[in-house]
Amino acid sequence: MATLGVVLGITGVISACCVNVIFLEHLINASSSSGNMIVFFQYLFVSMEGLIVYSKFGQTKRIVPLKNYLVMVVIYFSVSLTNIMALNCNIPMPLHMIFKSGSLVASMFLGSILLKRSYSRQKIAAVGFLSVGIFICTLATSLHSSSSNAVGMDSGSMLIMMVGITLLMFALLMSARLGIYQETLFKTYGQQSREALFYNHFLPLPLFVVVAPSIIQNIAVLNRSEVKPVPLLTEGYALISGDEAAFETIVLPELWQYMIVNLFTQYICIRSVFYLTTVCQSLSVTLIITLRKFVSLVISIIYFGNHFGSLHWVGTAFVFLGTFLYMDVKQMVSKITSGEVEETNHHEDTVRNGFKHQASKLKES
Repeated sequence: MATLGVVLGITGVISACCVNVIFLEHLINASSSSGNMIVFFQYLFVSMEGLIVYSKFGQTKRIVPLKNYLVMVVIYFSVSLTNIMALNCNIPMPLHMIFKSGSLVASMFLGSILLKRSYSRQKIAAVGFLSVGIFICTLATSLHSSSSNAVGMDSGSMLIMMVGITLLMFALLMSARLGIYQETLFKTYGQQSREALFYNHFLPLPLFVVVAPSIIQNIAVLNRSEVKPVPLLTEGYALISGDEAAFETIVLPELWQYMIVNLFTQYICIRSVFYLTTVCQSLSVTLIITLRKFVSLVISIIYFGNHFGSLHWVGTAFVFLGTFLYMDVKQMVSKITSGEVEETNHHEDTVRNGFKHQASKLKES
């Protein structure tokens, strides 16, 4: 049963996240400023689902103190908005995903500073490959933008793109800081992934009032899009009713259809990742997410025709080589083939220690 759950989780990450990228880019192409609206609807959707299914309208007892979630929310919300803001700064989607692949670099950097950790030569070499890969991709994008300058991109647009790259760097570091904060927090309170997912999306909702004008403006863009039949619903209704004219019965603006698919696929992707973190080694989850990023990258290039030259491919090779080197895939495959049980890893020990801490606190009370 656990094996089936892992298979479903991996399928959810690969399929849902890749489909999500396609419809995200459709929405961004329709309105480059729609990022805030997309994030708002994603937060609202996850919050409403969590409020009904997980929290049961506040009846479920919270484990982690609210003040800790507030800190997580500030970091998590800033990372989400910063990534979306970068999309509004002439940053191509492939470069955006390449930067996200550099999260291991930021994690190692902050881990050595905040947690005083030391790293092996192999992991340091991996950081080098990742850093070089990101630099090459950034340089390649800048060179392509410079060549395009003569056909429409002025120096102001180049400056905006550099601002976007700076935003991506900030998001990278803050995302790593969030991971370190969660790691120390869950060592104390246990792996409360479902609870964290709910509160990380529910608590920030009032903050969206700051970008409300942008959200309202882009909702109007969705409303003005061409009205088309909803494929699955109209075809299903036509088959049931036996009326060919029913194909035109259920209609919705096209961009709203994209938005709905984006919300559902984003939710499946997030839930799948959170599930895998509770049943698999962290290295296994990182490998799955990295493969998903690569598939998403290829889809973005082929489906939307984004510019991706030879230098980009060289940079991508460095990024993924560094990621696999960091994860020590050879050792991980050796463990899998030798039949070693994944639940014996240090991550699970940390979770058990957290629950022991909770049990001791209950006994004291």
